[in-house]
Amino acid sequence: MRTNWISLHHIPEGASVNLQKTLAKNPRWESGMELVQLVTGVFLLGFLQFHVMAVSTIILGAAAFNKDAQFLDEHYISYIGIPLVILAIFVHGLAAMRKAPWKFQEARVFLQHSRRLGHLDTWAWLVQIGTGMAVLVLGVIHIWSALLTWPIAAATSAARVQGGYFSFLLALLLVAEIHAMVGLYRILVKWSAYDRHKFVLHLIYATLFFVVLGLLALIVFLFINVKV
Repeated sequence: MRTNWISLHHIPEGASVNLQKTLAKNPRWESGMELVQLVTGVFLLGFLQFHVMAVSTIILGAAAFNKDAQFLDEHYISYIGIPLVILAIFVHGLAAMRKAPWKFQEARVFLQHSRRLGHLDTWAWLVQIGTGMAVLVLGVIHIWSALLTWPIAAATSAARVQGGYFSFLLALLLVAEIHAMVGLYRILVKWSAYDRHKFVLHLIYATLFFVVLGLLALIVFLFINVKV
């Protein structure tokens, strides 16, 4: 049986040195970072879907949205949750970026091998890197804009959407849901013995569900008549 393998002599010198450094890293440190990435990723995944469902209460009317927002505010859930989310984003980003091919030579080699292999998991990792960077930038802007008009209310949220924020929030919704679901796919591949082909379709349906739910909420905010 012929074994397919990639010799270090076939990889450019810079990428080869980087690969050897990666292989020489402390296994315990790498295992710990993998666990940190897993825990923070699952936490952020749960927060994202909870946030989309909470925002989507606007579909039931401004009163329902304000009631939920007031509940979170009165019980200090928002005041505790937002710092935790910011911390989780920071830690998760650092843990995930440690393996990304940031150097031009490394990125070129990665793309070359991805095209040759044509492997779904390899491209999924590339999607994770791209969407992760987008979520980081858009998410920080979103959190900052929400804090500027605190506390959260239907009137202020509608004012932001109707003031030209619709496209921004739609882009954030799309990249965040794609990043979350591809991340969940990669978690299941790494940590689950379940056949990946059986859960891919379910993840696609879940992504479409939350995207459609979030889009409906944005449309309601766009046309709802709420006095600020």
